[in-house]
Amino acid sequence: MKPILKRPCNECPWRRNHPAGWLGGYRPEDFTQQLLFDGPPLPCHKTIPGDGTDARAMCAGALIFMRNCAKGAHHPDYGDALETVEPDTETVFQWTQEFLDHHNDPQSWIESVRGRMNKRP
Repeated sequence: MKPILKRPCNECPWRRNHPAGWLGGYRPEDFTQQLLFDGPPLPCHKTIPGDGTDARAMCAGALIFMRNCAKGAHHPDYGDALETVEPDTETVFQWTQEFLDHHNDPQSWIESVRGRMNKRP
């Protein structure tokens, strides 16, 4: 798996505008623990082929999140992947608690979307 992506995909759970709680059956803590406790790199779900082979790319959102919160990559499978992305706290969460708060409270996210929709002319 190579870090070929430089930006998170439009469905990346690490994006601030990702639908809250929409994590494919996983808990938000599953995502953050994988990174914070030096597990292997998270794959980009959009690069996983349907033939059962491994993903073709690391999750750019996860890599940017790690850069945002100054988390080093200690698992050997990362190689120099963190050096291929730039920090971006506007698009991607900066802190673990932000990610957890967002994904553990889908109702607040729904209310914020409704509020933005009601403000449109």
